Amino acid sequence: MSKKAYLVALLALAGCARSEDASVVAESNLVQAVEQVRTPEQDDGDIALGEWRETLQDENEALEFGPIGTAALFSLRCDARRSLFLQRHGATSTGDLPVMLISIGSENRRLAVTSGGGSVPTLRASLAPTDPLVETLASADTPITIRVGNALPIALPPGPAIGEFLARCAIGERAEPEGASATNSVVAASENGAEANQTREAAR
Repeated sequence: MSKKAYLVALLALAGCARSEDASVVAESNLVQAVEQVRTPEQDDGDIALGEWRETLQDENEALEFGPIGTAALFSLRCDARRSLFLQRHGATSTGDLPVMLISIGSENRRLAVTSGGGSVPTLRASLAPTDPLVETLASADTPITIRVGNALPIALPPGPAIGEFLARCAIGERAEPEGASATNSVVAASENGAEANQTREAAR
């Protein structure tokens, strides 16, 4: 191979290498650009695993969400004044308290939070009984996404249990314990029987 042909071959190889390097750089920049435009919904769109269950928290009725047999990830608590507390369990904050961002469909609300006591760290926000967000939560038919502080965002499934719980909270009604209906029926029947006996005795 002549010296001139050798130089031409070297230049061609260098050109290919530069082309490949440019392709790699362009592809890397494209990936970075895609990552930069990702929305929070793309990162936390999956519905959390678990179920809604009713319970008591400090003698107040609450509706908790979490996997069966584990501590709650999130809960709604109703107090005696019918105020509603939205609680993200396991969330902590260092320094200034963050806000709680509630996303339901196209609606987004930011709520101030306070730090709750207890063995499990909790960040909670409160809503007045007349706050429109209460009705939005009750009638939600899309995931309820909660973002607060450094805790991982959580997408909660909607369901009739939420509406039923909030409806009772709005009127200050407590859930009837299991078996209470049957017990009340027996008591009522007994009282009615006693009244009938008294009436018959008086008729004699």
